[in-house]
Amino acid sequence: MTFTTSSLCAAQWRQCFPGATPEDDDLPPPTGDARHPVAHTGVRKLADEDSVARWMKNKSDLWIQPKVDGVAVTLVYRQGRLVQAISRGDGLRGEAWTARARQIPALAKVMTGELADSVLQGELFLRRDGHVQQQAGG
Repeated sequence: MTFTTSSLCAAQWRQCFPGATPEDDDLPPPTGDARHPVAHTGVRKLADEDSVARWMKNKSDLWIQPKVDGVAVTLVYRQGRLVQAISRGDGLRGEAWTARARQIPALAKVMTGELADSVLQGELFLRRDGHVQQQAGG
């Protein structure tokens, strides 16, 4: 999530819950002290179905999954153990979330095999039935 997107989300939150959130200029900057081992960049969106078909042509190693809106995170595993969880921040540096990430039951604390020494980037999200994003088509 970019800082601009974060500000838009905060604006939407303020509409739903007036007086319950800080103003945009009270939001912390989108960086931190933890350095990403690999830059955490966003994905480039394709405009239409034809663009997707052209992009997919001659690719056989695709993994397609539903779009999930959460918070971007980098997970670092060394010798099979989760050693770092970093917020996306500005893509080069983010907040150190390791202690909190270890408290998430669904998050793997141990990896084996090929993933024992790996850097994974993805989204942390909370699954809830009837969530407002689901109702709005998100």
